[in-house]
Amino acid sequence: MNRNEHLEQARRILAGLAKLDPEADALALIDGTMVAGYHLGSAALHAHGVTTPSVHFNTPSKFEVAPDSLPAPLKPVYDVFDGLEKLRSRYVRSPNEPDKRDAAAAQQLMARMAELCGARS
Repeated sequence: MNRNEHLEQARRILAGLAKLDPEADALALIDGTMVAGYHLGSAALHAHGVTTPSVHFNTPSKFEVAPDSLPAPLKPVYDVFDGLEKLRSRYVRSPNEPDKRDAAAAQQLMARMAELCGARS
């Protein structure tokens, strides 16, 4: 997928997430923001020539590029994506139960990442 295809996919996921109830669907929101983040992160990496359209990373912890060596415009994207991954790790692969505050935190991180990546619709 190229940058524009990733951005379009992220927009579609974000539109779906907007239909969820943060109280009832906190876990789905947290997990879904990570999937949208994968597309936004890949779009940003492609846009800055860090990766080719055939290379993708679904989490920042799996980037093969050290965060310190990323181009300056990508560092805030990485930091936000890392925040999403940490939030997701607390709930998706553990018995912890998120609540609407956690869902709101995921939504805020995603809004910032979408803004940084030019994916606001």
